[in-house]
Amino acid sequence: MTFSLFVKDLCHHSLVFFAITVAGYVAAAGSLYWALYYRRSSRFTAATTASISGRSLQDIWRSIRSDVGLSVLSSAIFSICAALMTGAYTLGFTKIYLQPERYGLGYLAVSLCLILIAQDTYFYFIHRLSHHPKCYKWLHQGHHHSKNPTPWTSFAFDPAEAMVQSIYLMGVVLLIPIHISVLVAVVMIMTMGALLHHFGVRLFDDSVLGKWLGSWLIGSTHHWLHHRKYTVHYSLYFTFWDKLMGTQYKGYEDALTPSVELFVLSSANSSETLEAAAAAEATEKVAEKVAEKTLPFPLPLEKAS
Repeated sequence: MTFSLFVKDLCHHSLVFFAITVAGYVAAAGSLYWALYYRRSSRFTAATTASISGRSLQDIWRSIRSDVGLSVLSSAIFSICAALMTGAYTLGFTKIYLQPERYGLGYLAVSLCLILIAQDTYFYFIHRLSHHPKCYKWLHQGHHHSKNPTPWTSFAFDPAEAMVQSIYLMGVVLLIPIHISVLVAVVMIMTMGALLHHFGVRLFDDSVLGKWLGSWLIGSTHHWLHHRKYTVHYSLYFTFWDKLMGTQYKGYEDALTPSVELFVLSSANSSETLEAAAAAEATEKVAEKVAEKTLPFPLPLEKAS
């Protein structure tokens, strides 16, 4: 393949991936937003009221416009990176394979689990680093424009952060044998996770299983607290890094107890969750004056309060 042909294919694939990514984002985020904010069912009416309470229509639409703009920009970066991976595969530089029996069917499940766990680890420490004062403004501030995140916030990343997130999968396909179905599954899990984390409705019920899942898997409640508190909850899929590193909000387990549908915690009774709701007024100050405990590595670390 000549260089000119490679560039031509790169441009073509980038445009195709961009169209698919933006169309999927608008369809998924738009439908979830409609369900949450415009479909006046008993399940969503309270969530609608709690999320827009005290906010002007102009403020709401300004936030959405910011989220959509950053999401489109992020989609362009994701698409270019996907096109680069496609080109690298064509040239034989990646370890993507098509025959599932090549490493055995068991390897498909094992590789999927290992890639997700490694991604959660990568994301946790990169996410903590992005909250450091020297990195926050250019790496992560855009995502925190929304204090009450909606599905539109799911892919609202600053360009640098979008690139950093893309680097992980680019590294995976270059270093680890990965079946195409596993790669697609990882992308789908990333996408669905991002949407559900910003959905605004509790994902886990009050059953024993629901509480256990909510304790170990990231849901809307978990990530909403991060948008309000800033210094807690940095993980992507699982809560174990937050627990291990002392960045899990101490009132989070209590927030799983009330029998309510939505994650907006103003309806909860615990003092910790009420404190989280009250902290909404100070989020910008928290972002600008991040304490040393938000450093990404255990230097020492204080437990988040």
